[in-house]
Amino acid sequence: MDLMINQYSFIVIGLLVLTIITFLSWRLIGMKYAVTVVGLTFVSLVAFQLLLSTSTNTYSSVDAFDNALASGNPVLLVLYSDF
Repeated sequence: MDLMINQYSFIVIGLLVLTIITFLSWRLIGMKYAVTVVGLTFVSLVAFQLLLSTSTNTYSSVDAFDNALASGNPVLLVLYSDF
C-alpha cells in the first residue's frame, strides 16, 4: 500500500499530530516541558516540509517545454484534473 501525502494533507496531518502531542505532553509531563516538546515538534514538522518537498520546474512557454522534451534528459510529466 502506497501512502501519498501531498503538501496540503501534510499540513492537516501535521496540525493533528501537533494537537495530539500538545494534549498528551501537557497531561503527562506538565506545562513547563510541554512547551518545549511542542516547539520541537513544530520545528521538526517545518523541517520535514522544507527538506522533503520538491522544487517544481515550471515552463513559461510552450517552446520552453518543447525544448525540455527535446533535450534528451528525463522529463517527468504530471497530469491532473480538477474534475
